[in-house]
Amino acid sequence: MFGLSVETTLLVFGFPLFWIIYTAVFLYRTKHWSEGDTQQDDSA
Repeated sequence: MFGLSVETTLLVFGFPLFWIIYTAVFLYRTKHWSEGDTQQDDSA
């Protein structure tokens, strides 16, 4: 693609794509963390 080797193409396009997917999954999984903080047991 664009005259680049396969390895370079994977680095240039693969890493940002991985990072976007990783960030989206992280934000989705941590969306309701603040709700869990309000339900803690303070008996300790």
